[in-house]
Amino acid sequence: MLVAVAVLVAVGCLTLGPPGPVADGRRAVLAAVGALGAPWLGTVHRAQVEAVANVLLFVPVGALANLALPRRGPVLPVFLGAGTSMLVELAQTAVPGRVPDLADVAANTVGTVLGVALTAVLRVLSRRAAVRRRAVRPRRPGARAALVAVALVLAVATGCSSAGRVPGPAGSAGAAPTTRGGGHDLTAEDGWLPDGEVLSPFDEAPALTRLDSTLRTAVQDASRAASADGITLSVTSGWRSAAYQQALFDDAVGEYSSAEAARTWVLGPEESAHVRGAAVDVGPTDAMYWLSWHGSDYGLCQTYANEVWHYELTVERGGECPPPAASPAGR
Repeated sequence: MLVAVAVLVAVGCLTLGPPGPVADGRRAVLAAVGALGAPWLGTVHRAQVEAVANVLLFVPVGALANLALPRRGPVLPVFLGAGTSMLVELAQTAVPGRVPDLADVAANTVGTVLGVALTAVLRVLSRRAAVRRRAVRPRRPGARAALVAVALVLAVATGCSSAGRVPGPAGSAGAAPTTRGGGHDLTAEDGWLPDGEVLSPFDEAPALTRLDSTLRTAVQDASRAASADGITLSVTSGWRSAAYQQALFDDAVGEYSSAEAARTWVLGPEESAHVRGAAVDVGPTDAMYWLSWHGSDYGLCQTYANEVWHYELTVERGGECPPPAASPAGR
């Protein structure tokens, strides 16, 4: 059970923790796949890598559930794995940068089934090996213990997510920017968007029309290409007025208790690329990951390692993006 809890906590941290490390890992896998150079690997895309990862992630979950419930048959372990995946997807609705997806539940369930099948085969082989000796079977935890383990992992995973919680991009789900700035209410003329509202790169809102024209064109071209891959790329924040940026910075200072700590996530108006019209925040999660892989084709690069949504025109089209700075404060 300790091993089961450890595996489930690891799953919880990967699925409910900050999305930045996951994005970095995905980019590393895709880069490694591309470096192999085999012709058929040219057809491997982010979605395929993510589907395989979601299957493999739940193989140990299914295996451990089947080991914990050997006399219950395969149905209950599979049900527990699928149920855990469903609970994780529901919890992702409260985590910035995470987007629940029923396709993930399907892939996780396939992984659970594979884990259950694997342990069933190993159990048969073990019994054959022990046919000449009498095996002492230890008492197995029942269904209640397994359910307690699932509840424990969700509690610990929520703590993991909260401890490493990453603020979402301004104007996206999970962010709560103030609506006051410089003594006046923030409006669309400041580049402000109501919480949860997003823009198409082709909209005529000030957050987009006041961007650098070359940057806006690059984002629109990337959006068309992403759409061809079945990805909808939205802009969650673009140009911001100095008053809006100051309001965001003041909120961050209040949250993190100091200006220096706040700069890990938000810069003041005199430093922010958003105020210059030189940066965009994108969403949802699949669009962030798509742009992390294809953005350099349009000159767009992730600027900060802790902000998977923040992109700027850093290189010429088709160039190689430099490594992102650790945070806005470290640029």
